[in-house]
Amino acid sequence: MRTLPWLAPLLILAGSACTSPAPPPPPPFQTVATTKELMNAVLDPAVDVIWDAVGTVITTEGTFEKAPASDDDWAAVRASAVLLAESGNLLMIGNRSGGSPEWIAQAQALIDTSRRTIQIIDKKDKDALFTVGGDLYDVCTSCHRQFMPAIVEPRR
Repeated sequence: MRTLPWLAPLLILAGSACTSPAPPPPPPFQTVATTKELMNAVLDPAVDVIWDAVGTVITTEGTFEKAPASDDDWAAVRASAVLLAESGNLLMIGNRSGGSPEWIAQAQALIDTSRRTIQIIDKKDKDALFTVGGDLYDVCTSCHRQFMPAIVEPRR
C-alpha cells in the first residue's frame, strides 16, 4: 500500500504523455472562382494541351504523327499535367466539394490519373501519353456524367 502514493504521479504523467494535442484548424481557404470558372480557366486548357500533344493529323498535304519533339515541348505538356493534378485538390476545397464523398472520389481519380500522366511524360513515351489521354477523358466524362449530365453527349 505504500507504493500507491508514489506510483500515482507517475501514472498521471505517463497518461498525459500519451495524449496528442488537437490538430490545428484548417487554413482559411478562400475560393475565388466557381467550379465552372475553374473548369473553363484551368482544367479545360490544361487537359487540352495533353490531348493535343500526340496523335495522327490528316490534311490535304498528307498524314503525319504529332508528338512532343523537344525537351521544351515535353516540359510544356508536363506543366499542364501538374496543373491538372493540382486542380483535383482545388476541386476539393471550400464549397466546391460540399463534403460529397462521390465528388471527392472523382477529384482524387483526376489526381491519380494526372500523376500517371506525369510519370509517362517523364519517360517521354508518346504512345503511353496517347493512351493515358483516353484515361483522362474517361475520368472527366465520368465526373460530368455524375454531376453535370446535361453536358455529356450520349454516344450514337
